[in-house]
Amino acid sequence: MLTAIVADDEPLARQALRRALDGDGAVTIVGEAEDMPALRRLLSTCRADVLFLDVRMPGGSGLDAIPFVPPGTALVFTTAHREHAAQAFAVDAVDYLVKPFGHDRVREALARVRRRLATVPATAPSEPAPRPTLDVLLVRVGVRLVPVPVDRIRRIEGADDVVRIVTDERAWFHGVTLQELETQLDPARFVRVHRRHLVNLAHVTAIEPHDERRLAVVFADGTRVTCSRAGSALVRRRGRG
Repeated sequence: MLTAIVADDEPLARQALRRALDGDGAVTIVGEAEDMPALRRLLSTCRADVLFLDVRMPGGSGLDAIPFVPPGTALVFTTAHREHAAQAFAVDAVDYLVKPFGHDRVREALARVRRRLATVPATAPSEPAPRPTLDVLLVRVGVRLVPVPVDRIRRIEGADDVVRIVTDERAWFHGVTLQELETQLDPARFVRVHRRHLVNLAHVTAIEPHDERRLAVVFADGTRVTCSRAGSALVRRRGRG
């Protein structure tokens, strides 16, 4: 039995895909999303074997969801736009369904998903699955997705549904909350030192007292980020470790 998530802004398209998946007899739909914010929330709480993903959705491109898709979840794109196929397969999509597609085409995609999943070794029940983390962050710049290596990120500032990602070369704005992004980054490297700040400890050049209870982290360019009390406690524990 496969589990599936369906993400499409068109109710009729979701309904048609539900019928096709129901016709397989061995697929359970565990979640649906009609826009990008809803999909990101769903991916943070729900795991599935396959994600059927529309490319153009309210709140952003379906490609923007790639960093939030858990490892082991197969991607099948569903879209009326052929021109995104190269980008889809560049992120290792299993299939690319061009609307309108019939039940036979969905069955073909499911067969490919099953073949893909059959090649992935299962995690032993006694071993907890490792938390998936990003090595590269895809940041939207105009109509392009630019890969930003995570190890080059110094710090990340959050404000509402947008973050500012600072590297040695430049700063990037990315449409995601700081809380969502934190769950995708390696906790051994990135520390939430403040409700609005994540810092990469590998880029911190000094840790200084800010007042009696709080610390400040300093970067090579002289930027100074004041930690909250809880963040200061985390930094102190890392220092002892």
